[in-house]
Amino acid sequence: MDANVREYYLLVLSGTLTMLAGGLVWPVFAPYVRSEFTAPLQLVGYAVSGYFLLRMFTEFPIGVLSGRMGVKAPLVGGRLLALLGAIACYKTNNIWVLILARVIWGIGDASFFCIGMTYVSGLFSAERRGRAMGFFQAVEMIGSLIGQTAAGVVASRMGPRFNFLATASITLLALVTVSLTRGASAHPQIGGRLIPTWGELAMALNRVVLVACLINLFCMMINNGLLGTILPIYATELLGLSLSQYGLLVSASTVGSVAGNLAGGYLSDRISRRKVLQGALLIGMASIYSLTLFQAFLPLAATMFFKGVFWGSIYGVAPAYIADSVPPQVRGIGIGVFRTFMDMGGLVGPVVMSTLVESVGGSKGYIYSFYLSSALLVGLLASTLALGEEGQG
Repeated sequence: MDANVREYYLLVLSGTLTMLAGGLVWPVFAPYVRSEFTAPLQLVGYAVSGYFLLRMFTEFPIGVLSGRMGVKAPLVGGRLLALLGAIACYKTNNIWVLILARVIWGIGDASFFCIGMTYVSGLFSAERRGRAMGFFQAVEMIGSLIGQTAAGVVASRMGPRFNFLATASITLLALVTVSLTRGASAHPQIGGRLIPTWGELAMALNRVVLVACLINLFCMMINNGLLGTILPIYATELLGLSLSQYGLLVSASTVGSVAGNLAGGYLSDRISRRKVLQGALLIGMASIYSLTLFQAFLPLAATMFFKGVFWGSIYGVAPAYIADSVPPQVRGIGIGVFRTFMDMGGLVGPVVMSTLVESVGGSKGYIYSFYLSSALLVGLLASTLALGEEGQG
Protein backbone atom coordinates (compact mmCIF):
# COMPACT_ATOMS: atom_id res chain seq x y z
CA MET A 1 0.00 0.00 0.00
CA ASP A 2 1.23 3.49 -0.84
CA ALA A 3 2.65 5.19 2.26
CA ASN A 4 0.46 8.28 1.85
CA VAL A 5 -2.66 6.15 1.48
CA ARG A 6 -1.77 4.19 4.63
CA GLU A 7 -1.29 7.42 6.57
CA TYR A 8 -4.59 8.71 5.23
CA TYR A 9 -6.54 5.66 6.36
CA LEU A 10 -4.94 5.70 9.81
CA LEU A 11 -5.96 9.34 10.21
CA VAL A 12 -9.47 8.57 8.97
CA LEU A 13 -9.81 5.76 11.52
CA SER A 14 -8.41 7.74 14.44
CA GLY A 15 -10.52 10.75 13.47
CA THR A 16 -13.64 8.60 13.32
CA LEU A 17 -12.96 7.21 16.80
CA THR A 18 -12.33 10.74 18.09
CA MET A 19 -15.63 11.99 16.68
CA LEU A 20 -17.45 8.92 17.98
CA ALA A 21 -16.14 9.72 21.45
CA GLY A 22 -17.19 13.36 21.20
CA GLY A 23 -20.59 12.42 19.79
CA LEU A 24 -21.44 10.44 22.91
CA VAL A 25 -21.16 13.66 24.94
CA TRP A 26 -22.22 16.51 22.62
CA PRO A 27 -26.05 16.08 22.62
CA VAL A 28 -26.38 15.52 26.36
CA PHE A 29 -23.72 17.86 27.75
CA ALA A 30 -25.75 21.07 28.15
CA PRO A 31 -28.83 19.32 29.66
CA TYR A 32 -26.44 17.29 31.88
CA VAL A 33 -24.81 20.43 33.27
CA ARG A 34 -28.22 22.08 33.66
CA SER A 35 -29.67 19.19 35.72
CA GLU A 36 -26.69 17.49 37.41
CA PHE A 37 -25.10 20.73 38.63
CA THR A 38 -28.35 22.76 38.84
CA ALA A 39 -26.61 25.45 36.77
CA PRO A 40 -28.24 28.64 35.43
CA LEU A 41 -28.29 29.07 31.67
CA GLN A 42 -25.25 31.37 31.55
CA LEU A 43 -23.14 28.91 33.56
CA VAL A 44 -24.23 26.19 31.14
CA GLY A 45 -22.88 28.47 28.39
CA TYR A 46 -19.56 28.79 30.22
CA ALA A 47 -19.35 25.02 30.64
CA VAL A 48 -19.93 24.46 26.92
CA SER A 49 -17.42 27.21 26.11
CA GLY A 50 -14.81 25.63 28.37
CA TYR A 51 -13.95 23.18 25.62
CA PHE A 52 -12.75 26.11 23.49
CA LEU A 53 -11.23 28.30 26.22
CA LEU A 54 -7.53 27.50 25.73
CA ARG A 55 -7.98 25.52 22.52
CA MET A 56 -8.35 28.86 20.74
CA PHE A 57 -4.81 29.86 21.79
CA THR A 58 -3.19 26.53 20.91
CA GLU A 59 -4.41 26.05 17.32
CA PHE A 60 -1.99 28.61 15.83
CA PRO A 61 1.23 27.38 17.49
CA ILE A 62 0.18 23.80 16.73
CA GLY A 63 -0.29 24.79 13.09
CA VAL A 64 3.16 26.38 13.02
CA LEU A 65 4.74 23.31 14.61
CA SER A 66 3.11 21.01 12.06
CA GLY A 67 5.40 22.46 9.40
CA ARG A 68 8.56 22.18 11.53
CA MET A 69 8.35 18.68 13.00
CA GLY A 70 6.65 15.34 12.55
CA VAL A 71 2.99 15.14 13.49
CA LYS A 72 3.11 11.99 15.59
CA ALA A 73 4.05 13.48 18.96
CA PRO A 74 1.33 16.17 18.94
CA LEU A 75 -1.27 13.69 17.71
CA VAL A 76 -0.46 11.19 20.46
CA GLY A 77 -0.20 13.93 23.08
CA GLY A 78 -3.56 15.29 22.01
CA ARG A 79 -5.27 11.94 22.49
CA LEU A 80 -3.67 11.62 25.95
CA LEU A 81 -5.07 15.02 26.98
CA ALA A 82 -8.51 14.13 25.66
CA LEU A 83 -8.42 10.87 27.61
CA LEU A 84 -7.49 12.74 30.79
CA GLY A 85 -10.31 15.24 30.23
CA ALA A 86 -12.93 12.54 29.66
CA ILE A 87 -11.92 10.66 32.83
CA ALA A 88 -12.01 13.88 34.88
CA CYS A 89 -15.51 14.71 33.56
CA TYR A 90 -16.66 11.25 34.61
CA LYS A 91 -15.24 11.52 38.12
CA THR A 92 -16.02 15.10 39.17
CA ASN A 93 -19.00 16.54 41.04
CA ASN A 94 -17.63 20.10 40.89
CA ILE A 95 -18.77 22.39 38.07
CA TRP A 96 -15.41 24.21 37.92
CA VAL A 97 -13.46 20.95 37.70
CA LEU A 98 -15.83 19.93 34.93
CA ILE A 99 -15.07 23.15 33.05
CA LEU A 100 -11.30 22.65 33.57
CA ALA A 101 -11.58 19.08 32.30
CA ARG A 102 -13.32 20.31 29.16
CA VAL A 103 -10.54 22.88 28.70
CA ILE A 104 -7.92 20.10 28.77
CA TRP A 105 -10.06 17.98 26.46
CA GLY A 106 -10.35 20.88 24.01
CA ILE A 107 -6.58 21.36 23.83
CA GLY A 108 -6.17 17.67 23.05
CA ASP A 109 -8.74 17.77 20.26
CA ALA A 110 -7.17 20.94 18.85
CA SER A 111 -3.90 19.10 18.47
CA PHE A 112 -5.53 16.25 16.56
CA PHE A 113 -7.84 18.19 14.26
CA CYS A 114 -5.47 21.01 13.35
CA ILE A 115 -2.51 18.78 12.54
CA GLY A 116 -4.66 16.02 11.06
CA MET A 117 -6.37 18.47 8.70
CA THR A 118 -3.05 20.01 7.63
CA TYR A 119 -1.45 16.60 7.16
CA VAL A 120 -4.30 15.25 5.02
CA SER A 121 -4.29 18.39 2.85
CA GLY A 122 -0.61 17.75 2.05
CA LEU A 123 -1.04 14.08 1.14
CA PHE A 124 -2.97 14.83 -2.07
CA SER A 125 -2.73 17.19 -5.03
CA ALA A 126 -5.15 20.09 -5.52
CA GLU A 127 -7.18 18.05 -8.04
CA ARG A 128 -7.98 15.42 -5.37
CA ARG A 129 -7.77 17.54 -2.24
CA GLY A 130 -11.45 18.48 -1.99
CA ARG A 131 -12.62 14.87 -2.24
CA ALA A 132 -9.92 13.64 0.14
CA MET A 133 -10.78 16.28 2.75
CA GLY A 134 -14.50 15.72 2.22
CA PHE A 135 -14.22 11.95 2.65
CA PHE A 136 -11.91 12.33 5.65
CA GLN A 137 -14.39 14.55 7.45
CA ALA A 138 -17.48 12.70 6.22
CA VAL A 139 -16.25 9.43 7.71
CA GLU A 140 -15.41 11.28 10.92
CA MET A 141 -18.98 12.57 10.93
CA ILE A 142 -20.28 9.01 10.63
CA GLY A 143 -18.44 8.27 13.87
CA SER A 144 -20.05 11.34 15.38
CA LEU A 145 -23.44 10.19 14.05
CA ILE A 146 -23.11 6.82 15.75
CA GLY A 147 -22.11 8.50 19.00
CA GLN A 148 -24.88 11.09 18.87
CA THR A 149 -27.50 8.45 18.03
CA ALA A 150 -26.41 6.37 21.00
CA ALA A 151 -25.87 9.33 23.37
CA GLY A 152 -29.48 9.86 24.41
CA VAL A 153 -30.16 6.14 24.74
CA VAL A 154 -27.04 5.55 26.85
CA ALA A 155 -27.80 8.59 29.02
CA SER A 156 -31.43 7.50 29.52
CA ARG A 157 -30.49 3.94 30.52
CA MET A 158 -27.17 4.38 32.31
CA GLY A 159 -27.26 8.04 33.33
CA PRO A 160 -25.45 10.80 31.41
CA ARG A 161 -22.31 10.48 33.56
CA PHE A 162 -21.71 7.02 32.05
CA ASN A 163 -21.34 8.67 28.63
CA PHE A 164 -18.00 10.12 29.75
CA LEU A 165 -16.71 6.69 30.78
CA ALA A 166 -17.66 5.25 27.38
CA THR A 167 -16.00 8.23 25.72
CA ALA A 168 -12.76 7.61 27.63
CA SER A 169 -12.67 3.98 26.42
CA ILE A 170 -13.10 5.01 22.78
CA THR A 171 -10.48 7.75 23.14
CA LEU A 172 -8.03 5.10 24.31
CA LEU A 173 -8.63 3.20 21.05
CA ALA A 174 -8.00 6.41 19.08
CA LEU A 175 -4.72 6.83 20.98
CA VAL A 176 -3.59 3.36 19.93
CA THR A 177 -4.56 3.97 16.30
CA VAL A 178 -2.84 7.33 15.95
CA SER A 179 0.35 5.94 17.48
CA LEU A 180 0.71 3.78 14.34
CA THR A 181 1.22 6.78 12.02
CA ARG A 182 4.66 7.68 10.67
CA GLY A 183 4.02 11.34 11.41
CA ALA A 184 6.57 12.87 9.04
CA SER A 185 5.87 16.44 7.98
CA ALA A 186 4.64 16.62 4.37
CA HIS A 187 6.35 19.99 3.82
CA PRO A 188 9.10 20.52 6.43
CA GLN A 189 10.36 24.06 6.96
CA ILE A 190 13.83 25.33 7.73
CA GLY A 191 14.49 26.16 11.36
CA GLY A 192 12.68 25.40 14.57
CA ARG A 193 10.98 28.71 15.29
CA LEU A 194 7.62 28.53 17.01
CA ILE A 195 6.76 32.09 15.96
CA PRO A 196 6.52 32.52 12.15
CA THR A 197 8.32 35.32 10.35
CA TRP A 198 6.47 38.31 8.87
CA GLY A 199 7.16 36.89 5.44
CA GLU A 200 5.50 33.59 6.34
CA LEU A 201 2.50 35.42 7.80
CA ALA A 202 2.19 37.53 4.65
CA MET A 203 2.09 34.38 2.52
CA ALA A 204 -0.44 32.65 4.80
CA LEU A 205 -2.88 35.47 5.58
CA ASN A 206 -4.25 36.30 2.15
CA ARG A 207 -7.82 37.35 1.33
CA VAL A 208 -9.13 33.80 0.97
CA VAL A 209 -7.80 32.84 4.40
CA LEU A 210 -9.18 35.97 6.09
CA VAL A 211 -12.68 35.61 4.62
CA ALA A 212 -12.68 31.87 5.38
CA CYS A 213 -11.72 32.71 8.98
CA LEU A 214 -14.62 35.16 9.23
CA ILE A 215 -17.02 32.50 7.91
CA ASN A 216 -15.65 29.96 10.35
CA LEU A 217 -15.92 32.36 13.31
CA PHE A 218 -19.61 33.12 12.87
CA CYS A 219 -20.63 29.65 11.70
CA MET A 220 -19.03 28.18 14.82
CA MET A 221 -20.74 30.79 16.99
CA ILE A 222 -24.00 29.50 15.53
CA ASN A 223 -23.04 25.83 15.71
CA ASN A 224 -21.83 25.85 19.31
CA GLY A 225 -23.82 28.77 20.72
CA LEU A 226 -27.22 28.27 19.14
CA LEU A 227 -27.24 24.60 18.19
CA GLY A 228 -25.01 23.26 20.96
CA THR A 229 -26.27 25.33 23.89
CA ILE A 230 -29.64 26.95 23.20
CA LEU A 231 -31.33 24.43 20.92
CA PRO A 232 -31.12 21.39 23.25
CA ILE A 233 -32.72 23.37 26.09
CA TYR A 234 -35.28 24.94 23.72
CA ALA A 235 -36.19 21.50 22.34
CA THR A 236 -36.43 19.71 25.68
CA GLU A 237 -37.87 22.44 27.92
CA LEU A 238 -40.06 24.49 25.55
CA LEU A 239 -41.02 21.98 22.86
CA GLY A 240 -41.21 19.05 25.28
CA LEU A 241 -39.02 16.62 23.35
CA SER A 242 -37.30 13.85 25.27
CA LEU A 243 -33.53 13.63 25.51
CA SER A 244 -33.61 10.58 23.23
CA GLN A 245 -35.64 12.50 20.63
CA TYR A 246 -33.21 15.38 20.76
CA GLY A 247 -30.33 12.94 20.27
CA LEU A 248 -32.06 11.76 17.09
CA LEU A 249 -32.40 15.38 15.91
CA VAL A 250 -28.66 15.81 16.35
CA SER A 251 -28.16 12.55 14.46
CA ALA A 252 -30.24 13.90 11.57
CA SER A 253 -27.98 16.94 11.52
CA THR A 254 -24.92 14.72 11.42
CA VAL A 255 -26.32 12.70 8.50
CA GLY A 256 -26.64 16.03 6.72
CA SER A 257 -23.05 16.89 7.66
CA VAL A 258 -21.83 13.64 6.10
CA ALA A 259 -23.76 14.44 2.93
CA GLY A 260 -22.46 18.02 2.95
CA ASN A 261 -18.85 16.93 3.31
CA LEU A 262 -19.06 14.34 0.53
CA ALA A 263 -21.10 16.40 -1.91
CA GLY A 264 -19.32 19.65 -1.07
CA GLY A 265 -15.85 18.14 -1.51
CA TYR A 266 -16.78 16.55 -4.84
CA LEU A 267 -18.52 19.63 -6.23
CA SER A 268 -15.73 21.95 -5.07
CA ASP A 269 -13.24 19.92 -7.13
CA ARG A 270 -15.56 19.99 -10.14
CA ILE A 271 -16.93 23.54 -10.14
CA SER A 272 -15.85 26.13 -7.59
CA ARG A 273 -15.16 26.09 -3.87
CA ARG A 274 -16.59 29.60 -3.62
CA LYS A 275 -19.90 28.57 -5.20
CA VAL A 276 -20.19 25.60 -2.84
CA LEU A 277 -19.61 27.88 0.15
CA GLN A 278 -22.26 30.31 -1.09
CA GLY A 279 -24.79 27.52 -1.58
CA ALA A 280 -24.04 26.17 1.89
CA LEU A 281 -24.63 29.57 3.50
CA LEU A 282 -28.00 29.87 1.73
CA ILE A 283 -29.03 26.43 3.00
CA GLY A 284 -27.88 27.34 6.52
CA MET A 285 -29.83 30.60 6.55
CA ALA A 286 -33.05 28.89 5.42
CA SER A 287 -32.74 25.90 7.76
CA ILE A 288 -31.92 27.86 10.93
CA TYR A 289 -34.79 30.28 10.33
CA SER A 290 -37.07 27.28 9.73
CA LEU A 291 -36.31 25.93 13.21
CA THR A 292 -38.59 28.70 14.53
CA LEU A 293 -41.50 27.48 12.38
CA PHE A 294 -41.83 23.84 13.50
CA GLN A 295 -42.57 22.07 16.77
CA ALA A 296 -43.22 18.46 15.66
CA PHE A 297 -40.35 15.96 15.59
CA LEU A 298 -40.38 14.98 11.88
CA PRO A 299 -40.24 18.48 10.35
CA LEU A 300 -37.60 19.43 12.91
CA ALA A 301 -35.56 16.36 11.89
CA ALA A 302 -35.78 17.36 8.20
CA THR A 303 -34.72 20.91 9.07
CA MET A 304 -31.80 19.64 11.14
CA PHE A 305 -30.68 17.49 8.20
CA PHE A 306 -30.33 20.56 6.01
CA LYS A 307 -28.63 22.43 8.83
CA GLY A 308 -26.09 19.61 8.80
CA VAL A 309 -25.61 19.92 5.03
CA PHE A 310 -24.76 23.58 5.60
CA TRP A 311 -22.18 22.91 8.31
CA GLY A 312 -20.66 19.86 6.60
CA SER A 313 -20.09 21.78 3.37
CA ILE A 314 -18.48 24.71 5.20
CA TYR A 315 -16.29 22.48 7.36
CA GLY A 316 -15.13 20.33 4.45
CA VAL A 317 -14.63 22.90 1.69
CA ALA A 318 -13.14 25.89 3.54
CA PRO A 319 -9.88 24.13 4.57
CA ALA A 320 -9.38 22.85 1.02
CA TYR A 321 -9.94 26.41 -0.25
CA ILE A 322 -7.25 27.67 2.14
CA ALA A 323 -4.85 24.88 1.17
CA ASP A 324 -5.26 25.88 -2.49
CA SER A 325 -4.58 29.54 -1.81
CA VAL A 326 -1.35 29.38 0.23
CA PRO A 327 2.12 27.93 -0.50
CA PRO A 328 2.71 24.42 0.94
CA GLN A 329 5.34 25.59 3.44
CA VAL A 330 2.85 27.87 5.25
CA ARG A 331 -0.22 25.64 4.88
CA GLY A 332 -0.07 24.70 8.57
CA ILE A 333 -0.08 28.39 9.54
CA GLY A 334 -3.10 29.12 7.33
CA ILE A 335 -5.11 26.22 8.67
CA GLY A 336 -3.96 26.99 12.23
CA VAL A 337 -5.32 30.55 11.92
CA PHE A 338 -8.52 29.20 10.37
CA ARG A 339 -9.08 26.80 13.26
CA THR A 340 -8.22 29.51 15.81
CA PHE A 341 -11.16 31.54 14.52
CA MET A 342 -13.34 28.44 14.69
CA ASP A 343 -12.41 27.97 18.34
CA MET A 344 -13.04 31.66 19.03
CA GLY A 345 -16.56 31.20 17.68
CA GLY A 346 -17.00 28.09 19.80
CA LEU A 347 -15.85 30.02 22.86
CA VAL A 348 -17.96 33.17 22.54
CA GLY A 349 -21.00 31.64 20.83
CA PRO A 350 -22.55 29.98 23.90
CA VAL A 351 -21.97 33.09 26.02
CA VAL A 352 -23.44 35.45 23.40
CA MET A 353 -26.47 33.29 22.67
CA SER A 354 -27.28 32.43 26.28
CA THR A 355 -26.91 36.11 27.28
CA LEU A 356 -29.27 37.14 24.47
CA VAL A 357 -31.87 34.56 25.50
CA GLU A 358 -31.76 35.54 29.17
CA SER A 359 -31.76 39.28 28.39
CA VAL A 360 -34.89 39.08 26.20
CA GLY A 361 -36.51 36.45 28.40
CA GLY A 362 -39.19 33.83 27.81
CA SER A 363 -39.77 31.93 24.60
CA LYS A 364 -39.16 35.14 22.63
CA GLY A 365 -35.53 35.12 23.77
CA TYR A 366 -35.00 31.71 22.19
CA ILE A 367 -36.64 32.81 18.92
CA TYR A 368 -34.46 35.93 18.76
CA SER A 369 -31.32 33.79 18.94
CA PHE A 370 -32.46 31.96 15.79
CA TYR A 371 -33.15 35.28 14.06
CA LEU A 372 -29.71 36.62 14.97
CA SER A 373 -28.04 33.48 13.59
CA SER A 374 -29.92 33.75 10.29
CA ALA A 375 -28.91 37.41 9.97
CA LEU A 376 -25.24 36.53 10.56
CA LEU A 377 -25.38 34.07 7.67
CA VAL A 378 -26.74 36.78 5.37
CA GLY A 379 -23.67 38.88 6.20
CA LEU A 380 -21.34 35.94 5.59
CA LEU A 381 -22.92 35.31 2.21
CA ALA A 382 -22.12 38.90 1.27
CA SER A 383 -18.49 38.43 2.41
CA THR A 384 -17.95 35.61 -0.10
CA LEU A 385 -18.17 38.19 -2.90
CA ALA A 386 -14.63 39.20 -1.92
CA LEU A 387 -13.30 35.72 -2.66
CA GLY A 388 -11.57 34.80 -5.91
CA GLU A 389 -11.39 31.49 -7.68
CA GLU A 390 -9.29 28.65 -6.24
CA GLY A 391 -5.75 29.62 -5.40
CA GLN A 392 -6.37 33.33 -5.79
CA GLY A 393 -5.87 35.29 -2.55
